[in-house]
Amino acid sequence: MKNYKKGFTLAEVLVTLGIIGVVSAMTVPNLVRNYQNKALVNQLHKVYTEFSQAIELYMSDQKVESMAETELYNNNDGLKSFINNYFKVVSDCGNNYISSASGAKCFSSDPYYAIEDDSHAVLSGNLSCAGMAFTLASGAAICAETNTNYPLYLEVDVNGAQPPNVFGRDLFIMFLNMDGEFYDHDYIQNGYKTKFTGADAATGAFGRIMNDGWEMNY
Repeated sequence: MKNYKKGFTLAEVLVTLGIIGVVSAMTVPNLVRNYQNKALVNQLHKVYTEFSQAIELYMSDQKVESMAETELYNNNDGLKSFINNYFKVVSDCGNNYISSASGAKCFSSDPYYAIEDDSHAVLSGNLSCAGMAFTLASGAAICAETNTNYPLYLEVDVNGAQPPNVFGRDLFIMFLNMDGEFYDHDYIQNGYKTKFTGADAATGAFGRIMNDGWEMNY
């Protein structure tokens, strides 16, 4: 008596492959996006740590307890001196987001939009930086400004001119208080919420990420 081994029919194989394809189509994009978001948050944390350590060292060198007592406070010359002395600047874009007299490029020349709103440009590469725009060795693009309200205000594109160029993904805003600590003024003003739509969409992402334990939960 012959024994026959039962195999899969072509129809069964095709159905199985179809199911695998559907599941992959549903899960792979989420996995890729989560991986990309994690990488961007890691880069943001790196910038945050680098600036926090530099500020701590700077205040120690200046022998002050408040940023209001430093040479950086509301002084563009002091700001530029701080950046050049405490960071490795790869590209100096001067007062421009995208280029300087040397042809350096820091931020993207394309507009930056909010996650949930592509009708309002959050940032335009054609704008000028009131303080100093530059690129760090990590690849992060920074526009650093100082005024009477904030001893240091940073617009940070964690991966420079590379995409996605979206506020809350790779573009963030950081504020420094007089005690030398970085925080998100807009996140607090919004009632500890983010705004990703409308003309004021560029608010709250940095604070939200810090509050959530350095996770991009949106």
